[in-house]
Amino acid sequence: MNRRQFLYAVGATSIFLACGKGNDTDILPDEEEEVLFRFAIASDLHYGEMNTDYAMHTRNFVSAFRSFHKTNPCAFLVLNGDIIHDDPRFLPEAYDALKDVHEKLYVTQGNHDRVSDSVWLDTWKQAVNSDFTIDDMAFIFGTTSDVFGSLKCPDLDFLRTSLEKYKNKKHVFIFWHIHPHSPSMGCTENVKEVLKDYTNVRAVFNGHDHNEEGIRNIEKIPYMFDGRLGGSWGSFDRNFRIIEITKSEIITYLMTPLTRKMLNKFNV
Repeated sequence: MNRRQFLYAVGATSIFLACGKGNDTDILPDEEEEVLFRFAIASDLHYGEMNTDYAMHTRNFVSAFRSFHKTNPCAFLVLNGDIIHDDPRFLPEAYDALKDVHEKLYVTQGNHDRVSDSVWLDTWKQAVNSDFTIDDMAFIFGTTSDVFGSLKCPDLDFLRTSLEKYKNKKHVFIFWHIHPHSPSMGCTENVKEVLKDYTNVRAVFNGHDHNEEGIRNIEKIPYMFDGRLGGSWGSFDRNFRIIEITKSEIITYLMTPLTRKMLNKFNV
């Protein structure tokens, strides 16, 4: 069995790699399909958290992502919540530290991003619930919190409206900081009820759970986590997740941040 056959045999199970900096051929064999589109997701920087070196974590991430992006161009980067840690005074400083990491930077609000909707919009030029398209792909962003740091279900009216608007797109990707099927959220059945009608949803991206780096498949939709960038607890590695789209597959892996691990592939 060659490597290509092996990758197809394991389907969407994780492949743990002996990682080096390398290039794309360290992961994908030469005969693999061309990557047509690539984007990145990271979460849980917790800029401003006491007793953490949040400035260093930010510099390390920016440097590592720019290095990756230079040789593996990403169409955009998403910071999927908990960019700051509670105190809204840190938002301008965090924005200044992150604004140039990618020319197309998108964000979601986490439970530690405790600012009003208007402050969020003024800072990031993106509403807490928003969407956009690129070619045959749609990207939907939603808040799962508020100015008080409450855990809130996604706005399902906004979600359904967006999904209906993009029902003819080939790929739809959803970004929420908090996993909607967590017991503390209380909205798992409502989310399932909305999503079941839209088979073009390829993945949902979540942060919040600093120890979670894997993928949970729920109702045939992969929910992808990325661990954390900062904060005082969680996974040893400081990760960002990469998504690569080919003609017939979606490929994802984590950068930790200078090495790769946990490659998964999904047929589409």
